[in-house]
Amino acid sequence: MEKNEKQTVLITGATSGIGRALANKFASNGYDVIAVARNEDKLKEVTEELQKKHNIEVFTIQKDLASDGAAIEVYNEVKQTKRTVNILVNDAGMGQRGKFVDIPKEKDSELIHLNVLALTQLTKLYAKEMVERDEGRILNLGSVAGFQPGPLLAVYHATKAFVVSFSEALATELEDMDSAVTVTCLCPGPTDTNFFSRGDMENTNVVAHKDKLMESPEKVAEEGYDALMKGERTHIPGASNKVMTFTRRIIPKSLQSKIQKKFYETHEE
Repeated sequence: MEKNEKQTVLITGATSGIGRALANKFASNGYDVIAVARNEDKLKEVTEELQKKHNIEVFTIQKDLASDGAAIEVYNEVKQTKRTVNILVNDAGMGQRGKFVDIPKEKDSELIHLNVLALTQLTKLYAKEMVERDEGRILNLGSVAGFQPGPLLAVYHATKAFVVSFSEALATELEDMDSAVTVTCLCPGPTDTNFFSRGDMENTNVVAHKDKLMESPEKVAEEGYDALMKGERTHIPGASNKVMTFTRRIIPKSLQSKIQKKFYETHEE
């Protein structure tokens, strides 16, 4: 789907995984990209990649969105570029495997700040602008994790439940306002990214069976882009993920927890 001239997408977590795949997808459709991430070297790498493959402009902002005030700093830096953000993609996120009582409280705070607070603040800032001009789209990265409890990843699952609920509620508010602004929550299942290595999950059952369980970030990005452009509220890539999410609505939460815990347990040959 083509876009109008000079439209810009802001993508957090744009240097790896689904975020990077989304950056390429938007760039291939002619969008200029504002890429936000922590690592300066990776931002340079993504910039070179996008500019080499696509005839677009790339702006980069090095920022750790898990730090206090980071979201408003990103917003202010974008303002200095004089660019209108037509699409906001809140992709940046993290998880941490372990028993809740054993994980340092600082790690919980970092995770909640990145997955919930930064996403909420950026959405607040850009949704207000979009509503004022009656134009814009927001894509929030949820997860199938947002539909069930996740022992050994308890806080991560809870943050994704927030993203799913928040996105649906905001979509309804905008619809009731007769606004042209849309909100889509992309809820992938396990995806072949560095999420698992960053969250101490390399030796888990889900990674051991990644050939059967994981989608590629490119496929998830393709479906997410299409869902956003269609104005879908929630999109779950993959037939098996759709079935899993539906069936877990009708089984007891205690059983859901036990099933989910198996994915995150240590894999034994």
